Amino acid sequence: MPSSSSSQASAQQRIAAAAQEASPSLARVGHWMAAHPIQTLSCSADEIASLTGTSVAAINRFSVAAGFEGFTHLKGQLGRELESVVDPVRKLDGARSGATGRPVKAGKTKNGDAPIDGDALAQAGSVPQIQRAAGRLLKARNVWLLGLGTSSFVAGYGAHVLMPYLPQVWAIAGSGGTEVAARRLARCSDTDLLIAISLPRYSIATVRLAEFARKRGAHVIAITDSPTAPLATMADTLLLAPAQHAVLPSSALGALAVMEALVAAVMRLNPDGLRIARELSESVLSHLTTDAQFPGQSGNFRNKDEI
Repeated sequence: MPSSSSSQASAQQRIAAAAQEASPSLARVGHWMAAHPIQTLSCSADEIASLTGTSVAAINRFSVAAGFEGFTHLKGQLGRELESVVDPVRKLDGARSGATGRPVKAGKTKNGDAPIDGDALAQAGSVPQIQRAAGRLLKARNVWLLGLGTSSFVAGYGAHVLMPYLPQVWAIAGSGGTEVAARRLARCSDTDLLIAISLPRYSIATVRLAEFARKRGAHVIAITDSPTAPLATMADTLLLAPAQHAVLPSSALGALAVMEALVAAVMRLNPDGLRIARELSESVLSHLTTDAQFPGQSGNFRNKDEI
């Protein structure tokens, strides 16, 4: 039976502590589980036994030594503790298995403004061109993302989420302005791909840099709001994103929806996507909160600023 002190520790802590005290064969199991908590959740006892060179009996013995009733109980406790961390992996697994989900429609704000029609936002993220564009991204040697002004934040976000799933991803705008962006883009060639983003009010520098990349042979994917927008003339692939807003010069929601749909397509099409998502989740696990750190607050916690 688990001691009261062990039952108060998190599942990860119990696994790590038991690995330090276990016999050599059981320690192999414990050290592997401690290093791969998310993979532990997706593996059977047979699979872990194979990966650690032990046996199913050893998996269960270690689970009991760590204070659980068995391996099933260990996985249940660990799964509840890491639910929020594992969720991105589960969603990707579901998407790759054919599960579908419709983007949440944009609702009206409390002031009555509906910056972008919800149906338009959903449609922008589901056009067939996105799948074809994702296939090109996976074949490119380098993927460059360009956005100036408000668009720079969408480009930076795109680079951030694409980096684990593509060999080379570069956000070329940043400190130093247009001149530095041009210097970075000088290395592009016909094996590369540029994602350029331009929303009203349009940046002429974005158009000129896209033209430069296209002349060097790079495939240009343009994310903009209209087929008559200046950047559209530079595009090999045009992805339209609604950008109207009742107050601001333009809304970035549509471009962000298109970018997220493009990233999701890359993740689904990448044959190693699920493994990358799992390893990424494990690599950032120590920096994230889990239910074990804030017991009893899941679903009940309300921020003091929440209305």
